[in-house]
Amino acid sequence: MTRRPVVSVFRSLGLLAAVCAAFPLTAAAQQVCDDNARIAYQNAVNAGATESSLEAQFGHCRGPVTQGLTAVITNFNIFYEKMNSCGLHPQQRRAACDVQIRQNFGFGGAAGSNEHVRFCFDCNRDGIWDASVVGSVHVIDNAFPALQSPSWYHSASAVSAAPTAICPWGSGRAINMRAILSWAAVPATCNSQPIWGNRIDFPARLDP
Repeated sequence: MTRRPVVSVFRSLGLLAAVCAAFPLTAAAQQVCDDNARIAYQNAVNAGATESSLEAQFGHCRGPVTQGLTAVITNFNIFYEKMNSCGLHPQQRRAACDVQIRQNFGFGGAAGSNEHVRFCFDCNRDGIWDASVVGSVHVIDNAFPALQSPSWYHSASAVSAAPTAICPWGSGRAINMRAILSWAAVPATCNSQPIWGNRIDFPARLDP
């Protein structure tokens, strides 16, 4: 009777222990998706991990998560167009929203018309709109209704020239924002209620 298999087993266990010491259990093995998993994920990405490797280690973190909604959507007439979501790109100082085109018609024929979005900034989160800027996207009636049908998703965006004393870009502070979609007519103020379109109130942050 030889002891070599036993020695081999101990050697294998020793090698496994060394490997485990060098490479801690993956997030998938731990089944935890906390801040440590986020750090491990970022480290793996920085180290050049492939998409399949990230999937194997962290795919379980994609599980269903229920979170409270913080954006408030007020719909006016959204038969023709509507916004579904908005956001702020703080480094570019650019606010943007999707504009969903929901019908083949009603946009001014081949000449078209504009979907306007006024973006408003409440920098102190005190209910007072400190600054605003308007963006728009041009749309036309569908020239090929027999071949294609809605919806289509465009984007309206604008770069804010809000004074840094009011909205200190790069400060990391949280602000409140409002986006107002209005077809054809530019929303005159941050309290405008357009006939066609909708409004989204949402929080943002001025990350550096």
